[in-house]
Amino acid sequence: MFKIICFVKLPPEQLTQALKGLYFMTHGDSLVWKMDGATFQIVPFKQRLRSDTTFGYKVYFNGSIDGGGYLFDLSLGYLNPKINGIEYRALNEKFNKNDWLKMLETRKTFLPSETRGIYRKGRVGIIVLDNQLVLQIRANKNKSLKLMESLKELSSIYDELKPEKFDLFSFSQSIV
Repeated sequence: MFKIICFVKLPPEQLTQALKGLYFMTHGDSLVWKMDGATFQIVPFKQRLRSDTTFGYKVYFNGSIDGGGYLFDLSLGYLNPKINGIEYRALNEKFNKNDWLKMLETRKTFLPSETRGIYRKGRVGIIVLDNQLVLQIRANKNKSLKLMESLKELSSIYDELKPEKFDLFSFSQSIV
């Protein structure tokens, strides 16, 4: 599941009205769009500073990054959002925290921090939880992330870490 943290100048009430034509459904405080098992959800921040003119939103989606990027652009792109952070949570029932840590420790391109379970590769932070791996990119101060570039970077790093069992002899059996 991907999570995008962004800020726009449109309050939640007006955003709800603006997205009704795109078949977003209201679910509590959030706006949800579902199709074929994919979910795209926009959740406004609960608290806001009175002096702040922007409104914060968390956008969650599962499925392809192309589909999520398209829906983000369709729903919030016209508002010139400032994207402060993007996160990907990978849940794997077969891998526990120790399995993830062993995998990360054997790879020299992933740099460990002083705190156990936190790594970095380039601008991506990697946090190991119980049976979950969290990959995140945060924007520098007063900067905004580029959505598709960041989504592809997170996806690429997860593909590099994705646990796969490799059977050396399965290749020869599939040919025969």
